[in-house]
Amino acid sequence: MYPLLIFSLVGWAVIFERLWHFRRLGNDLRAFHLEAINALLRNEREHLRELCKTYSYLPTARLVTTALERLHAKDERLRDRWAEALERRRQLINQDLRKNLWVLGTIGSASPFVGLFGTVVGILQSFHHMAEKGTGGFAVVASGISEALIATAAGIVVAVIAVIAYNAFQTRWSALVLTIKVHTEELAEMLDRTSSSEVPRGA
Repeated sequence: MYPLLIFSLVGWAVIFERLWHFRRLGNDLRAFHLEAINALLRNEREHLRELCKTYSYLPTARLVTTALERLHAKDERLRDRWAEALERRRQLINQDLRKNLWVLGTIGSASPFVGLFGTVVGILQSFHHMAEKGTGGFAVVASGISEALIATAAGIVVAVIAVIAYNAFQTRWSALVLTIKVHTEELAEMLDRTSSSEVPRGA
């Protein structure tokens, strides 16, 4: 039961952390996107930089920062390949958003087996006690077996919670990845249009 208790505590910690993180991202991504679009429409690059610093924890803010650094780089080769650099950074950010989800997947798949192992050990101990006392019959081992079966039940409960949370977060992750992709492409398109009229300078 102790491993299952640890699994449960770790699982709930991951669930609450991801819930807070994804909810915060969902709200702030929209706010940043609207402000960034307005800054680009007014061609206020410095305001956009400040905006990226304010929302530095947002994936789109980090992506825009990467694009601005490349677009204002001294090396022409860096400026010409800014879109490719932006896409590579986006792929890395997508993976970072899945942080700790593997923990829920592992708990969901391993917990039933841990519970079953506890039940088997409990039953073996019950039969061992029965052999030591030299008595037989179901009544002698019934209490021990019933206690051992609690481990299996606990393992199933922990696994069900972890699997449900894992699938829910996977769905939320996919939605966030799509939102970030759409926002990034829109911002990159506007950056590309406005960058041609500016003289590149050191970041």
